[in-house]
Amino acid sequence: MQAPTPEQVEAMMIKKMGSLPQSLNSAKAIDPRFLVEQAMSSKFSVQDENNPLDPKTSMMIALSASITLGSQECIMEQTRMLKKMGITKEELAYLVKIVKHAQGSAVMGNAKTAFDTFES
Repeated sequence: MQAPTPEQVEAMMIKKMGSLPQSLNSAKAIDPRFLVEQAMSSKFSVQDENNPLDPKTSMMIALSASITLGSQECIMEQTRMLKKMGITKEELAYLVKIVKHAQGSAVMGNAKTAFDTFES
């Protein structure tokens, strides 16, 4: 299978999201192949036909990662896509609660070294 051209990827993203995310627009100015790489990465993960998760669940996981990583542009785009997929306010609230809990748990796990060092 031949990879799509940057122009094909851009057209697909605009059709799907309404516009090309600004980060990819900036990346395209440096090297248009970034668009193809981004599309192939998505096809290999979220959009893979062998993905055992439904598209909404996959996008909710992606949004959770974006919230954790602080990627504002991804948060905005993924939330827009999830709204089209029918996410409810309750589902979004629980997604954030789960991310908040995981982040807090990570802090406690990271603090273990400090606790253990202090006690030794």
